[in-house]
Amino acid sequence: MSNLSDQVWAWYQQGDIKAEQLPKALAQAEQAEPEVAWREVIDLLLLWFGVLFVSAGVIIFFAFNWQDLSKLGKFALVQGALLLCALAYGWLRWQERENNPRGLGATKANAALLGLSFMIGALLALVGQTYQTGADPWQLFAMWSLCLLPLAWLAGFDLLWLKLVALVNVSLVLYLNTWPQSWWLFGNYVFVLVAVSFVNGALYLGFYFAQQRQIQRLTAPICQSLSILLALVALTWYGCWQALDIPSSQSPSLSFYLIYAALVFGLSRFVFKQLLPLALVCFSAIGVSTVWLGVRLFDHGDELGGFFFLTFYIVAATAGISVWLTSVRGRFNADLGEQEANDE
Repeated sequence: MSNLSDQVWAWYQQGDIKAEQLPKALAQAEQAEPEVAWREVIDLLLLWFGVLFVSAGVIIFFAFNWQDLSKLGKFALVQGALLLCALAYGWLRWQERENNPRGLGATKANAALLGLSFMIGALLALVGQTYQTGADPWQLFAMWSLCLLPLAWLAGFDLLWLKLVALVNVSLVLYLNTWPQSWWLFGNYVFVLVAVSFVNGALYLGFYFAQQRQIQRLTAPICQSLSILLALVALTWYGCWQALDIPSSQSPSLSFYLIYAALVFGLSRFVFKQLLPLALVCFSAIGVSTVWLGVRLFDHGDELGGFFFLTFYIVAATAGISVWLTSVRGRFNADLGEQEANDE
């Protein structure tokens, strides 16, 4: 049963509760439901933190005793933990088959999958360290992210998708640091920021369209928000780098930033109608424009006047954008209400 009210109704249908006792039992069940819900949340949080700490403990024990363990002992320890997590997932998934047929979300079985994902990473690191299969660190994180993809799809839970997004970004940054790339007007320094922004922007679009199409296994609001945050942080860093007029940036102007920011603004405001990316790109523009103004003002020598002007500009721009975003939020909510009414 999904909650206490359903359980009370089932008892009534089975004859365990009389008709005259049913209203009182339902009222008591509704009062107890918030407390039960909080207990379930706390139980799940403790379970997930326990899995994280146990996984970290296994990896730390393994690393600390690296010299004392034989090759067979190392593989036996990691593979034994991996097998234990897989068996725990199968047993817990069987226990939850009635309440959650698809096994999605923050379940006890998916906590075992989280532990399994850490053991997979430990096994990949062990294989690479023992047999020297990969000399570059990015290969470990890239392979780890590929192995994590089916687990995240199977669980359909934000935490595993969040870990996958983190691994993709780490592998991308390590790859570009190992093999510096340049493309078009972007030199080695700024290409990392451009690549991170593009990849996380693509991840955001993937999570967004999955949510719109109600693909539950890919519905991860936390990862959706984090991906657009990382994309716009990298874009803002790129914009500030260009606004400082650093010669090594090898990019002639802020044209790429302006085009990218305008595209995000237009899509967020008129197409997707999403407040978070709209707010992020607006405050990104404030940050980049502040750096650009600061370079121009301080070059003229009037540091005190430039400081006061930038202070006034930041306060006025932030206040104006906040007021405007509040009004836009009201329009988004009104449009959403109209859409839901039309769907009904």
